[in-house]
Amino acid sequence: MTATPAPGPLRKRRPVASPHPPAGAPDPAHHHAPAGPHATAPTLPPPTPAPSTSAPSTSIPSLPRAAAPLPDEDPRHYLEHGARLLRECLPAATLERLARWRAAPTPWLELTGLPRPETEVPTPRTGFCDESLLTVPNLVHFGLLHLLGLEPVAYRWENHGRLVRNVAPSPGAARSQTSWGYATGLDWHTDDSVLDHRADGAAAESIPHFLSFYGMRNTERVPTWLLPVDEVLAGLPAATADALRLPDFDVTAPESYAPTHADTAGRPPLRTGVPLLWTLPGGAVGLRYGPGRVTGRTPTAREALARFEARIAACEGEPVMVEAGGFQIFDNRRVMHRRLPFEPAAADRARWLRRCYARSTAAA
Repeated sequence: MTATPAPGPLRKRRPVASPHPPAGAPDPAHHHAPAGPHATAPTLPPPTPAPSTSAPSTSIPSLPRAAAPLPDEDPRHYLEHGARLLRECLPAATLERLARWRAAPTPWLELTGLPRPETEVPTPRTGFCDESLLTVPNLVHFGLLHLLGLEPVAYRWENHGRLVRNVAPSPGAARSQTSWGYATGLDWHTDDSVLDHRADGAAAESIPHFLSFYGMRNTERVPTWLLPVDEVLAGLPAATADALRLPDFDVTAPESYAPTHADTAGRPPLRTGVPLLWTLPGGAVGLRYGPGRVTGRTPTAREALARFEARIAACEGEPVMVEAGGFQIFDNRRVMHRRLPFEPAAADRARWLRRCYARSTAAA
């Protein structure tokens, strides 16, 4: 494939329409409600042209490398400073949409055409890179989280406890069921399903409320597929859903988890006697699920799990593209996601998203 041209300087750019805008909603910030049970996924269109840079523009200043802390050292700096810069840069209509989403979050939201680095940074080949080169992406990413009323969350079992994960193909993990894999698909799942689902659980021990992504590049145009939990439940008998709400399931940790000295015998966590479905404080239905990592403790639980897995296998979902300068966030408890196998572009130009887990600062 032809490589994406290097981005120009950071400029004040109006976020352009998402590749998949809902009907009647042309605003640059898209709020998605769950699709109906018979919805079909749209065909992906050609790449959206980059916004013109001929109009008057305002740069988002980068911090001097020596003066800029790293996100894990001072996340508050990126949250507050990034939000302040975005308030000066983004159109009023977009800021208003972000405020509305903060007050009443929908299952997912997308933005495109956001500020990008002034110089190219190669896609990391081993999962990690020099964060001091990514001040602008981090300011944009964390600034958006702050405007949405969210706090970043990291977990000691994965990603070396860092807040930002580089979702990029790594040759050593090609067939792994992780965000560094690419040769095999990631089936429908929710992230960190082994953690605590209760609303009053500690942030560092609980299922993340949201997954957020900032796009560095996506030359291969690989989408993230999303499937609302409500759509899945619409095709299940009520008795099956009731069985999934019982604390009759055991859940093991995902492949991305690594042992830590903080845990007994250095083992990743195991959750026993928990439900797969529960009611969130706002009234929506929450889900925990990882393929091959959930088992039923009773015959009824095993039958309900089999029916649930047959249902999601029949669901197509909706593809959402995150490209350079794009942002996506979805509720990890209300939306399942997957990624199909793909062939990466040249190593330094391969698909690269920046992921950060987030938790609502209000009861959610």
